[in-house]
Formats: sequence, C-alpha cells, structure tokens
Amino acid sequence: MAKQVSKVPYGYVPEDERKGKRGSVWVYDSFERFDEQQLAALVHMAEDKTIAKLVFYPLHEETLRRMGEREAAPYYRRTDELEAKLEQIETRVDVTVDRFEGKRKKYTPMDTAFRYLAEKYAAPHFVWVTLETANKLAAFDSFEAWIKKVRLWIDMPSGGVSSAELHPRLQAADTRWDAVT
Repeated sequence: MAKQVSKVPYGYVPEDERKGKRGSVWVYDSFERFDEQQLAALVHMAEDKTIAKLVFYPLHEETLRRMGEREAAPYYRRTDELEAKLEQIETRVDVTVDRFEGKRKKYTPMDTAFRYLAEKYAAPHFVWVTLETANKLAAFDSFEAWIKKVRLWIDMPSGGVSSAELHPRLQAADTRWDAVT
C-alpha cells in the first residue's frame, strides 16, 4: 500500500485529539428499574468525563431470562419508557438508544453485543452496569478479554459494597472499573 504524502505549512501543530469530546458509554441494562436519579448521575458523569456519545442498550427478554431475570416487561415497553425519560433531560452529550436486540428478537450474548457496539461507536469504550449485572457479566468466560478493552462504570448501592458481594473476576480487575454513586 502506497504512503499518502501530505504537505503542511511550516510551524503547523496538529490539534490534540484528547482535548475534545471522545469515546462512548454503553448503558447495558434491562431498564426495568432505571430511574431519573440514575439517569441524572450517569449524564453528569458523562459530561464530566467529556464523553462524546451516550448509548442506551436495552436488553431483550430472552437475554434477561438467560441472565436470571424471570419477570421482565416487554422489550418495546421498556424502550419506549426509556425514550420518554431521555426526552425530558437536557444534556450536552449526544444520546441515542440502540435497538439492536429488538431487531434480533432473541438471546444476544454479552460478547456479541459488545462486539457490535465496539464496531459501531468510537473508542474509548465505557460500560455502565448495575452491580448485579456486573457480577453476571464477570461470570462469563469472555469477561477477561473484554475487561481489557472496556472500562466499567458500576452503579453501586448507596449503602456501600463489601468485597464478598463482588465476583472474584471483578475483584481481580479492580483497576478497570469505577464505582458510580
């Protein structure tokens, strides 16, 4: 492959790409019990970290069933409620709801979902999850490969968490996740 030769004026200094907004946060959740307080904290953290895109990824009922949640509202209802909440907030971050699982209409493994999101949205990648979802994700074999590529934002309960409540893989990768309160 031939090299592209480009000319720049003398003294040209390229802009530092790290100064502007960059990266994406994937909010990987069922949104069954997602409230305005969690949404406000998430948006505030994304604005503080100068994130370019906030991607809400609702999970399909089949995915939730495989992850151990038996009673979940239909996908379309949870997604419509989420979009109604998102219309009420004002933010400087670009917000989108990704309906990939709604199109598939079946179980989507974490690995497939993360691969899809990584290809579609700009890096660096952050994944917002609840503590129980983080523990479930840590139980998958592909977690060790993905924790090196993404950084987790774990929504912790207000009372704090003991190390016994964390999955051993989460404890081992404690430098790759941040607690969101």
